[in-house]
Amino acid sequence: MRPIVFEGTVGWVHPAGGSRGVVIAGAHGFEDLCSRRFLTLMARRLAQAGLPVLQFDYPGCGDATGDHTEPHRVAAWVSSIETAIARLKAETGVTDVLVIGFRLGALLAPSAIVGRDDVAGLALLAPPISGKAYVREMAGLARMIDAALPPYGTEVDPFDGIETAGFRMSAETIADLRTLEWRELAGSLRQDILLVTTQPATSHSALAEGVAAAGGSVRIETFAGFARLMSNPTANDIPQSTLEMVVGWAVERRKPIGAASHEPVATAPVFLAEGGYNEWPLVLAPAPEICGVLCMPAQAKPQGQVVLILNAGAIPHIGWARGAVDMARSLARDGIASLRVDLPGLGQSGTPDEKRLFLYDERGRDDMLRIVNWLEQHGFDQVSAIGTCAGAYQAFHAARFDRRIASLTMVNPLCFAWNSSYALDMELSKVRDNARGSLKPEDGAGEADVAEPHSHGTALRSPRLKALLSRLGGRTLRFGLELSKSTTSNFWRRRGSGSQSVETWMKNLTARGTRVLVVSAENDRSLDEIARHFGPDGERLRRMQGVTLVRLDAADHTLTPAHARSRLVEHVTQLLSPAADGR
Repeated sequence: MRPIVFEGTVGWVHPAGGSRGVVIAGAHGFEDLCSRRFLTLMARRLAQAGLPVLQFDYPGCGDATGDHTEPHRVAAWVSSIETAIARLKAETGVTDVLVIGFRLGALLAPSAIVGRDDVAGLALLAPPISGKAYVREMAGLARMIDAALPPYGTEVDPFDGIETAGFRMSAETIADLRTLEWRELAGSLRQDILLVTTQPATSHSALAEGVAAAGGSVRIETFAGFARLMSNPTANDIPQSTLEMVVGWAVERRKPIGAASHEPVATAPVFLAEGGYNEWPLVLAPAPEICGVLCMPAQAKPQGQVVLILNAGAIPHIGWARGAVDMARSLARDGIASLRVDLPGLGQSGTPDEKRLFLYDERGRDDMLRIVNWLEQHGFDQVSAIGTCAGAYQAFHAARFDRRIASLTMVNPLCFAWNSSYALDMELSKVRDNARGSLKPEDGAGEADVAEPHSHGTALRSPRLKALLSRLGGRTLRFGLELSKSTTSNFWRRRGSGSQSVETWMKNLTARGTRVLVVSAENDRSLDEIARHFGPDGERLRRMQGVTLVRLDAADHTLTPAHARSRLVEHVTQLLSPAADGR
C-alpha cells in the first residue's frame, strides 16, 4: 500500500499490474469506522487479483483537510470521487476503472460517474434508497448511539444539524443530501452495475429495467452480514461471503495486463497543509505494514518530542468522532508533533501472519517498538504514548519495556493485566452489540475468534456464549466476570518476587521518571478496573509521583461529546509542558 496526497485529501493506493483499476468511495462518520477495515481488506484482495485500487477520504472527513461541520459538503464529496478516478489513472496508468460505493459512497457515486466513458462498472453496496432515507437513517442512528450519553451533554455542545457518534453534518449539508435520488439516474447509467442490498425492494427491479434500457445491466445480490458489520467498530464481524462476492464481480471485469495508456506519474512525497499543521501519510514496512499519519507544526520544529496516538479498541486511526485527527492538529498548533497509527490487524494496516489475541496480544509491544524505532530514526527521542481502552493497555505495556516512552496517557483503561475473564467479557459485549444490529442471524457473516493470550489457538465462540447467556442471564454472567477480575487482581497483588503486580509495574514505571495521566469518564467501567488494582478511587495510584488522575463529566467511554475531547487535549498538552517535568 502506498499513501498519496491530492486535492486536500489522503489516498491509499494498493498497486497491481492490471490496466483497469478500482476506486472505493466509502462511508461517512460512524459507518466509516465500522467499514474501513472491511473495505481495506477488499482493496487488498482486489489488488492481489490484479486490479490497482485507490481508497480515499472525502473533503472534511477522515484524514482530509477541512471540518466535517462545514456547510454544503455534498457537491465537494461528489467531486472528490471524480478527482479520485483521475488520480488513480495518473498514479497507475490504468485506462479505466470500476467504482465501488459503500453507504454514502453508494449514494454519491452514480452522480459522479454519469456521462463518463472511463468507468466500466459500478458496485453499490448497501445503498440508501434515497438521500431523504439516508438522512432519516442517520437521525435514527444518532438517537440510538447518543441515548447512553448524559442528558446535558448535547446542551454543552449545541450544533445545528445531525450529530452521530460525534460526527457532524450541518443543516445545509443535510438539505443537500435530501435532494439526492440516485435511482433517477438509471436512464443515464450504461455501465454494468452490481447492487448489493440489505433488503430487496420493488424499486430495484425498476432500476434494473432503466439501466438495461440505457444499455447497461444490473445484478442484484443480498448483503449478507451487513448488520453485524455495522454494529460497532470494535465488536463487528467482517462479512467474508459478501467481500468475496464483490471481489469476484470485479475480477470478472478485470482487463488483462497490457500496455498502460501512459506511464504512471512518479509522485514525490507530498504533505497536507492547513492552518498550523502539515501532515504526511505513512506506511511503515516491513509486513505487517503499519499505516499512519505524521502531523507536524507548520512553523516551529518540535524538539524531539512526539505524541503517539494509538487505536481506541479497533477504531481506525482517525478516531471516534474524528477525535484522533482533531487532537493531532490541535497539538500541532501548540507546537507538538504527533503520529496517529493503526496497529497491525486494525484499520488500514496489514494483517499479521500469525493468529493473535484480538486487541490485547502481547506481540503488540513489538509493533510499538517498530513505531518508536521509526520515530527515533526521524529525530523523535521522547515519545508520549496515548491510548483509549485497549490502546491504553498497549501503551502501558510498551512504556514498561521502552524508556523512550517518556510519558503515558491512558484513557478509560478496561484492562491492565490480561486474563481469560476479559476474553469472555469482550465476547459478551460483542454478542450484545451484534444483537442490537440484528435480531436474527445472517448467512455468510464470519465469527471473529477471541483466543487465550498464550495458547493463540483456543477460542471462545459466540454460539457457545449465546447458549451460556440464555442459561445464566446477562446479570449473572456480568457478576461472575467482575468477581473473576477482582479475584485475579488480588492474585496479581499477592504474587511473590518471581512476578510483579500491576501496582508494582506502575511504581517501577513512574520511579524512572515516566509521567502518567489516567483519564476516566464519569461512571465508566475503567473506574472499577483502576479500583481493582489501586484501591477505592485509585487512591494508591494517586499517591504515586508523576501520576495525574482526571475525571471527565458528561462523557462516555469513547468521549463522544466534543467538550470531553477538548478537555482531553488540554490535559495532554499540560502533561507535555515543561512545567510538568518538575512535578
